Amino acid sequence: MLDQSQIISRNMDAARRFYRAAARPLGLSVFEASDDGFMVGRAGAGTMLRVRCAEALSRGDDQMGETQPAHVALEAPDDASVRAFFRAALEAGGRQLGRPAPQPTGGQGSYYAARVIDPDGNCIECGWRH
Repeated sequence: MLDQSQIISRNMDAARRFYRAAARPLGLSVFEASDDGFMVGRAGAGTMLRVRCAEALSRGDDQMGETQPAHVALEAPDDASVRAFFRAALEAGGRQLGRPAPQPTGGQGSYYAARVIDPDGNCIECGWRH
């Protein structure tokens, strides 16, 4: 089970705007963690996505160092939430990477998902398994 994941951002204002908008349809919130970053998740839940400022990494404030673009998948409760995430993410500066649609699962149930590219080039997926 994923406890925490990290994405590096070069533009924190754009990242905050994007993640606030994209998280809202999924019932997620942005929590300020520090001047150098924020968390995306649910209050009281352990799983969080951490977004850190690339500048903090160059100062040596983080042991992870520079990373390649990430792929993060967020869970949605239904198809409508996936579509709402997709619209909100695009309106907040995300770039389209396909459209919300059923995805191949290799016979493991059904999966409806959408993918966007955030302002820093990370692939953010939102999906619902049913």
